[in-house]
Amino acid sequence: MATKKKTENEAATTAPVKEKAAKTKTAKSKTTTQSTETKTAKKTTCKTSVCVEMNGLSVAVADIQNAAKKAVKEKGLEASELKIYINAAEQAAYYTVNGEGGEDFKIDLNTL
Repeated sequence: MATKKKTENEAATTAPVKEKAAKTKTAKSKTTTQSTETKTAKKTTCKTSVCVEMNGLSVAVADIQNAAKKAVKEKGLEASELKIYINAAEQAAYYTVNGEGGEDFKIDLNTL
């Protein structure tokens, strides 16, 4: 009879352990599902572009920015601040480098 009691006691102590293990697996599964959902949500982003249209001309703002950066580089200037101003009447963009600008700091938007 001592053997039966030992077996019953063993069964009683292992049952809670099995239940705990099952709960832990379920919790891990939920965490993994939540992580996957979060990653999926982060991957779905909206790509945006801005385009300026004037007098039959259509130019992407990114193209204007790239042209200004290229012009600054070609002039051998080092810019910590680059500001770009679009003049619709002239179909041109003017830029300043570190607060300095002039007539030669101009981009003809018809060439982009």
